Amino acid sequence: MALHDLEVALAILTRLPSRLSSPPGPRELEASVQWFPLAGALVGGIAALVYLLAGLLGLPGLSALLAALAAQLLATGALHELGLARTVAAIGETSEPTGGGRLERGILLAAIALVLLLLARVAALTSFWSPPSFAAALIAASAVSRAVLPIVLLATPGTTRLRPERSRVALGLGLAAAIALVLLPPLLAGQAILWAALAAAVTTVYLVRRLGGCDGDGLGAVQQAAELAFLGALAAEGWPG
Repeated sequence: MALHDLEVALAILTRLPSRLSSPPGPRELEASVQWFPLAGALVGGIAALVYLLAGLLGLPGLSALLAALAAQLLATGALHELGLARTVAAIGETSEPTGGGRLERGILLAAIALVLLLLARVAALTSFWSPPSFAAALIAASAVSRAVLPIVLLATPGTTRLRPERSRVALGLGLAAAIALVLLPPLLAGQAILWAALAAAVTTVYLVRRLGGCDGDGLGAVQQAAELAFLGALAAEGWPG
């Protein structure tokens, strides 16, 4: 069952080839949440491998970074980025008085948010030029930012019909913390995890108050906020120094 649950997590969070014969149902999704960090770590690992290969081919640092970012987006189908864009669009539409400009405003705000998000991620990742530090930062951030998603499902009753078991959520958090502690200095890993958790909590509270809940697109926004906060915390500390 563990292997099946991992396959479900990969099918939900990535666009990697899957052996599943049919789309996973709600109960399968709930059972897979403990493996969300591993799916995230795999996505980060793919991007880190592309970064390494691009460097070996002689690409300059920024070009290699952009190639890695493109690989990350392809591996996930830009799942979370699109979720954030749709969430921002919904917020923009609700803030505009009734009229013909609501849709246009929402689309414009979504585009601006997506561009700013990608620029912020690139800016944070420029702190980790060496392949080992780049891989450690991106893999840890990808794992931790996906481990917080099941917490949102538990903390926002009525948002979705998904209610994962607390034990599975705890196992996922433990796995994400273990990945971060293996790859990063313990104190730095703890600080980055706290910043990611804070960003996820603030984003969730805002979405619940503004939109009445945190749907699948909202979860994408939460994941992006947590990942960016994790990377920003590492960059702010000047790691690897």
